[in-house]
Amino acid sequence: MNLYKLGGALAALICIGILVFSYLSWQDKLQNASGTNAEASTNKSATKNVTENEQAEDKSVENVNEELFSNMDESVQELFKQKNSDGETLQLLITGSEALESGEPGYAERLKTSLEEAYGDSIEVSIEAVTGTSDALQYVDLTAGYDLALLEPLTLMNNDRLSIEEEREDVREFTERLEQDNPEALVVLHAPQPIFGAGYYRAQVQALEEFANLYGYPYIEHWDAWPDTDDITLKEHLTTDAVPNSKGAETWATELSNYFIAN
Repeated sequence: MNLYKLGGALAALICIGILVFSYLSWQDKLQNASGTNAEASTNKSATKNVTENEQAEDKSVENVNEELFSNMDESVQELFKQKNSDGETLQLLITGSEALESGEPGYAERLKTSLEEAYGDSIEVSIEAVTGTSDALQYVDLTAGYDLALLEPLTLMNNDRLSIEEEREDVREFTERLEQDNPEALVVLHAPQPIFGAGYYRAQVQALEEFANLYGYPYIEHWDAWPDTDDITLKEHLTTDAVPNSKGAETWATELSNYFIAN
C-alpha cells in the first residue's frame, strides 16, 4: 500500500514538473517573439526615417554659385541669395507686350533658356504676353505667387493712348497684386524696344526710368545696346512693324541675361 502511495506521489511530481517546464518554455517563446517584433518595428521605423530624409534631400535644390548674382540690383541679389541658401526654387514671371514673342525665338524665350542653363532647377520661368495697353496688366494671373516679375509695361503700346501717369498707376497696381500673393515679391522694370525716329515715345521711356528710380524699382537699361533711334541701322534689328526680329530679340535678351547672369 505504501508503494502505491509513493508511486502516485512520484507521478504527481512528474506531471507538475512537466507542466512547469511547458509553462516556462512558452513564456520564453513569447519573450523571444516580442523581442523580434520590437526589433523589426525599430528597424522599420529607422528605414522609414532614412527614406523620408532622402526624399527631403531630393526635394531641395542644389545651391548655385552666388557670383552669378553680382550684376543685379541689391534687392534682387538678396532675393536670389535667400532662395539659394534655403534650397528653394525661385519663381520668375516674364511679362510684357507681345514684342516678347517677336523673333525666332523672342527675347523672353531666349532669356528663359539662358536662365535655366545657368541656374538649373533653382529657377522656374513663366512667360505671359499681354495684348493692348498697360491697362491690360490687370488681367495677368499672379496667383502662382511669383517671387519676381520682369515687367515691360507696354510703354510703346501706350503711346498716344495712355498718359505717363496712367502707365505708372498700372505698374503700381500690378505690383500691389503681385505682393498680395507674395509680400516679398519684386518687380524689375525694363523698357520696350527702341524704334527708328522715336519722338514722344523716347520721352515716355525716359519717364519710365525716372519712375523706377523714384519708387525704388530695379531697372534694366537695354537701349544702350541698340543703335540710336536716329541711326538707320536700327531698322536691321526690327521688322517692318517695328517689333524685334531675331537680331533684335538677341540684342534684347543678351542685355537682360547679362543682368541676371554675371560671367
